[in-house]
Amino acid sequence: MTEEIEEHGVKINIKGTIQAPKRNEVMFNSDMVVNRSLVLCALAVYSESGKCVNGKVRCLDALGATGVSGLAWARQLPKVSVIINDQLPAATQRIQENAATNDLHIEITTEDVSVLLHQRPFDFIFLDCYGSSVHYLDAAFRNVPKYGILAITSTDDAALYGKAADVTLRNYGGYVVKTSYAKELAARLVLASVVRAAAKCNKGVEVLCCVALKSFITVIVRVIRGPSTANKCVRKIRRIIHCCMCEDRAFYPQTVYPLELPYSLLSCDCRSKSAGKLAVELGPVWCDEIFDPSFCQAMLSKASSLQLPHKVTSLLTTIVSEARCKDHPDSEGGIGGDKENTLTEGLEDSLAGVEDEEEEEEGLHGHSCHSVEDETDGETPTKRLKTEHLVLRSPAFYFNLHRHSPKGHDLGKINKVVDFLRNAKHKASRTHFDPEAIRTSCTLAEFTNLLVEFSKAQN
Repeated sequence: MTEEIEEHGVKINIKGTIQAPKRNEVMFNSDMVVNRSLVLCALAVYSESGKCVNGKVRCLDALGATGVSGLAWARQLPKVSVIINDQLPAATQRIQENAATNDLHIEITTEDVSVLLHQRPFDFIFLDCYGSSVHYLDAAFRNVPKYGILAITSTDDAALYGKAADVTLRNYGGYVVKTSYAKELAARLVLASVVRAAAKCNKGVEVLCCVALKSFITVIVRVIRGPSTANKCVRKIRRIIHCCMCEDRAFYPQTVYPLELPYSLLSCDCRSKSAGKLAVELGPVWCDEIFDPSFCQAMLSKASSLQLPHKVTSLLTTIVSEARCKDHPDSEGGIGGDKENTLTEGLEDSLAGVEDEEEEEEGLHGHSCHSVEDETDGETPTKRLKTEHLVLRSPAFYFNLHRHSPKGHDLGKINKVVDFLRNAKHKASRTHFDPEAIRTSCTLAEFTNLLVEFSKAQN
């Protein structure tokens, strides 16, 4: 590894750094450049949105290490006030050296992250955690102002992907298993912890963007103050019933009553074909939107104007398409996002929508859950429940084509499958979580049937 690298216009001395933290050693992970680029875009969008309650956006790189993120902010966005913190004296010394090399004047602190977050308010906070982020969440929401933004990175793969169930339960208060949609499940698990931490401070959140690449998960949320918003967000944390045979899944309804026939929430018929308990309860996890299309589009525009690498713009293009998840074929013939929404208009519309919703009744927490069908003579093996269905702009979770493709059917290119689903009046898009998967509003049964139709049409 070379001793000096350049990233986002700043030169960073990485001599003696390591990829994983050890006692009294400075960490630098070159694989996280995409993550740092996304956070830079988010800050650029926020600084120009006009929604900061302060005259100047106060930004905190809470776990600075070499200071690469905070120094990039100071270089690319001179109008923001940057504070870089690291508890390790060797790290703060390295940050000072790198700041002097780049002729940047910023505030550098050597504080415990939680103590600093309790002492001072920040409009934009970046928690680039090695391991779990949950230890800092209570402190992070303590002083964050209205419309402040938190970018939170977690790298504890073992807990988030169900490899260490006890650690998952301790840190996130939930249970997950290995599934084909594990990355989004992990992101929603982190969001559930974020929402609970915000609610303790009478604050809710609006999820702006979620990204899961390689061994990290980053969630970007906007803080909305008020107990009513906090209550609504907490009600959007629910358990999932997951079929271990076919991987069909569904959110449990928000109800105080016990659910007598949970298998009826699934669209599959595995229960009628096999004996025993075929499903498990996962979560609780966040069940609402995980993308804001306007904010993601604005991030894409910023990535282009900042001339970030193609890898970043390509990723954001997929995320924009995923956030919108259209139910009609794209007129441009691609999977990328549209560019009709401007930065200012998109963000103002998004915030106005959040404010208008504060007094509305949420369909998500209805208490209606009763049986509407009795068992028939063998045709319907179980009763069906009449429950409210979550209607999301971007449907929750996705289906991996290799996992769910009917045997003996050749599907061809994935983009053609997406267009076929859209022509069938279903929402569909590619997903950045899995390059071989499709996010769609179909149930698993509908998805399988449509894949058979698509394969026959191709032949």
